[in-house]
Amino acid sequence: MEINKLSANYPTNLSAEKKPVAPAEARPVSPQASKESISGDWQLLEQAEQELATIDEVDMDKVNALRAALSEGRFDLNLADLAQSMLEQHG
Repeated sequence: MEINKLSANYPTNLSAEKKPVAPAEARPVSPQASKESISGDWQLLEQAEQELATIDEVDMDKVNALRAALSEGRFDLNLADLAQSMLEQHG
């Protein structure tokens, strides 16, 4: 079986040359004007951004609990569960 990307639906004389594309008409838009044009979504995004800025990237309570469990010998690592989780996450 032969796979041919070109079929009768496509012209065989397609040019591989790159042609310059004319730049689109660009009109200057102030950031405030663009915010107003998408006001509802923009406000939701701004609110989410502000809330995310207040959240720590690392949960230090969990880190400290893990450190304590490791130092006290209470940390139980099930390698079979870890391997299964890795397979589910990364295939």
